[in-house]
Amino acid sequence: MTDATEKALPLPTGVTSRKVQTAALSFHILEAGYSPARDRPLVVLLHGFPELAFSWRKVIPRLAEAGFYVVAPDQRGFGRTTGWDNRSFELVDLATFSLTTLVRDIVVLVHALGYQSVRCVVGHDSGAVSAAMCALVRPDFFRSVVLLSHPFNGTPVLPFNTANDPAAASAASGSGGAEGAAPDIHGELAALGRKHYKWYYSTESANTDMMTASQGLQHFLRGYFHLKSGSWARNDPHPLRAWTASELAQLPYYYIMPVAATMPEAVALDMANEPPVDQLASHSWLPDADLAVYVAEYTRTTFQGGLNWYRVRTAAGGRYTHDLDTFAGKKIEVPCAFISGRQDWGTYQEPGAVEKMVNGSVCTDFRFLKIVDGAGHWVPQEKPEEVVEGILQLINSTE
Repeated sequence: MTDATEKALPLPTGVTSRKVQTAALSFHILEAGYSPARDRPLVVLLHGFPELAFSWRKVIPRLAEAGFYVVAPDQRGFGRTTGWDNRSFELVDLATFSLTTLVRDIVVLVHALGYQSVRCVVGHDSGAVSAAMCALVRPDFFRSVVLLSHPFNGTPVLPFNTANDPAAASAASGSGGAEGAAPDIHGELAALGRKHYKWYYSTESANTDMMTASQGLQHFLRGYFHLKSGSWARNDPHPLRAWTASELAQLPYYYIMPVAATMPEAVALDMANEPPVDQLASHSWLPDADLAVYVAEYTRTTFQGGLNWYRVRTAAGGRYTHDLDTFAGKKIEVPCAFISGRQDWGTYQEPGAVEKMVNGSVCTDFRFLKIVDGAGHWVPQEKPEEVVEGILQLINSTE
């Protein structure tokens, strides 16, 4: 059944939309390549923020043509998936957005689809966080993993030998795990006139700010997608040396925001200097008809469900991420790869994370790093052919 406020999605030929009721959620999924015999290996695609299953519309049919059953769900808090805690900012139970809950969601969905394993789980942006956790927690179930734009930064390193050496209690604090365990750089950022977007997204005002953007939701989302893409010529990402305010302040306003700005205001500051002809560049990979899907969905649901993911990760003292302690010191064991656009700052926003994947610090079987020319943060939409090639390269390397 489709809600009366849910319009039909403009999907490519062969890609269909349906609801799947599970013990976890009522999932909305996009799919292609389904076979009643279940003789096609399953690939699961997990979107980020502010994205939807629709963000994989160009990837899904290509993978299906390669012989796979491909499923992209609207994740917990997003789009047309329902059954999650959608109460107000102050009442919502953020524990229901924990990373292990996100893993459970996908395991339950896969079983509902009649499968007992996933050939490859692919995640983009914050969806890469949940995909990495899927591979970490259930390597027997998720047989390989591709992360896009957001590298895996490892599991928590817990205070060690404190029973015998109390001075060791602080030696391992703030490494791996979640943003809430990161060293506090907010005062130093404020002194530079900046603030970190993840902590801004965790504030009560963020959702209202974006829903009531002065130039309208469509204009704001166009700017947000444009600035984080390869269409914005001023994107020139490079590795950062450390998690310090001075290093982070090199990131654009959509990551390290002006201290007094809302996200729509931060986006508007840079878009104001973008010539109209250059603003049209993002229309080549995100035409207005596709952008309208995001506008309609977020007008209907607001951003709060997705913003709750950030609140979980940034909560002081790791209040909602203690479940990660169970996996302290564990690495991703299944074959994995990382793909990102050359103009994507997301690759470097957590200094050293990519290097940890490549050198084996957080992954025992890292196969390759693929940097895609002509793309920024939205590489599944900007360069779907290259993304599919990378996914197939990883899968084929495991045969």
